Amino acid sequence: MRPDYSPKSRKSLFADERGSVATIMGLTIIPLMLATGLAADYAVQQSVKTRLNSAADTAALAAIKAAETTMINLSATNPNASVQAIADGVARGGKSFLVQAARNGANLTDAPEVSVTIVGRTISATATYSASVPTNFGKIAGIKSMALQGTSAASLTMPKYLDFYLLLDVSGSMGLPSTPAGELALAAVNPDDAGVYPGGCKFACHFSWAGGYTAARANNIQLRVDAVGAGVAALMSQAQTTQTLPNQYRVGVYPFIEHANTFVDLTSDLTGDAASVASAINYNPATGTTDFGKLLDSGDDSLFASSLNPNYKKTSSAPADVFPMGSGGTHIDNIFNDISAKIVTVGDGSSALKPQPFVFFISDGMEDSQSFVTATGAWPGVTSWPTPPGQTVSIRAMDPTLCTSLKARGVTVAVMQIPYPPLIPPQPFANSQDFKAQAAQPNLSPAMLACASPGFYTYASTPADIAAGIQNLFFEAVQLARLTQ
Repeated sequence: MRPDYSPKSRKSLFADERGSVATIMGLTIIPLMLATGLAADYAVQQSVKTRLNSAADTAALAAIKAAETTMINLSATNPNASVQAIADGVARGGKSFLVQAARNGANLTDAPEVSVTIVGRTISATATYSASVPTNFGKIAGIKSMALQGTSAASLTMPKYLDFYLLLDVSGSMGLPSTPAGELALAAVNPDDAGVYPGGCKFACHFSWAGGYTAARANNIQLRVDAVGAGVAALMSQAQTTQTLPNQYRVGVYPFIEHANTFVDLTSDLTGDAASVASAINYNPATGTTDFGKLLDSGDDSLFASSLNPNYKKTSSAPADVFPMGSGGTHIDNIFNDISAKIVTVGDGSSALKPQPFVFFISDGMEDSQSFVTATGAWPGVTSWPTPPGQTVSIRAMDPTLCTSLKARGVTVAVMQIPYPPLIPPQPFANSQDFKAQAAQPNLSPAMLACASPGFYTYASTPADIAAGIQNLFFEAVQLARLTQ
C-alpha cells in the first residue's frame, strides 16, 4: 500500500510531534528548576558559613587577647592567674562570636563553644559552632535544611618576664681611661706617682690622697667605669622600648670591689623619674661621664653602694647588704655568692612572679685578693713577687668555677670582658703589682669565657664596643627567652 501523503494526513502527523515535545519539555523543566533552586539554597548556606567562620576566627582571637590581658594584670600578684584568664577568655570569645555573627546567629543549633588553654606562656583558643540553614527550593525534594559546622583555632606565645642583674666591676682598674687617647691625656696631667711613672701615670686613682680621678674629671677624660655606665644608660632606653608587656623587664645594678652591693635595687623603673636606673647612672653625653664614677674605689672600706645613690629606693624582696663594698682589691671570689643571695626567684619567665634571671658580669676578670683597711692604712692579702712556691699570687685571673653554682641554679651568666691593658714597661711599684697583672693577662680571656653561659660571652675594648656589647647581651637574653618558650 502506498503511504498517505494527503494534506489531512500530514496535519495529523505534525500535531502528534508537537504533543511529544511538550510532554518532554514538561518532564525536563521540573528537575532543572529544582537544581537551580538547590544551587540558590547552597549559595545562601555558603554565605551563612562564611559569616559564621569569620565569627569563629574573631572569637578565637578575642579569647586569646582577653586571656592575655588578664594574665598581664594578675600575674604580678596571683600565682594562679591562668584560672581567671581562661574564664575571661571563654566569656569574651563567646560574646565576640555572637556579635560578629549578627543575624546569622539565629542559624546556630547550639551556643558556640569557646575553649582556652594556657601552657606556660602559650595561650591557645578554639571556637566551634554548629548551624542549620532552612531551604526554600530544597523542600520540594524533601530537603528542609542544610547543616554546617566549623572550627577556628589560634594561639599566642607571650613574651617572658626577665630580670637583669648588672654585676659591675668598680675596683681600681676600672679607673683607667676608656681609650688610648684618654690614657695619654691623663698621663699628661696626672700628678700621681710621677717619680715611678716618668711618662705620667695613666691610672685615675680615686683614693683621697690621689689626684688622678680629679684630673680625669677636670679634663673630661672618660674612664672605663664611665664607659660601662654609658652602655648601661643606652641599655635602659633600649629595654624600655623593646618590652611588649608592662614591667616585663626589671634591672638591678650591683657594683663590686670586695663585695657586690646594691646601687639600684631590682626595679621595672628603667627611665624617667628620679628613682629610675637611668637617673642613678646620670650619664652626661657631653663629657662621657656618669655617676658610676662615684662608685669607683675611693679608699673608704665602709661605704655601701646604696649610700652613693641619693634617690635609692628599696623595691625588691632581696636581703639587704651585710658587708660594704670594701676597698683596695677585686674580690671576685665573693661576688657570685653575693649576687646569688640577691636572686630570690629563679623562674621560667611565665609570669611576673616567676621571672627568668640573667646576670651580666662586666669586668676585666682580674682577681686581686688584697684589701685596704681605711682605719690603719694596711694592705692585707698582698703577696711578694716573685710569689714563693705554694703561695697563691694576690693578683691573678679569676677562677671560672666561681660561676658554676649560679649557673646550676638556672641563672644565665652573661660575661663582658673589658681587657686589662698591657703595662709597658711594668714598674716595681706597690709590691710589683704591674708584674703580677702582666703575668695574669694571658689567662683572663679563657677564664671569662669559661664563666659565661654558652653564647653569652663578649669582648669589648672601646666605649662603642662596650655599649654595643651590653645591648648584644641583652638581645641574646631576649632571644633565648623566645627560643625556650
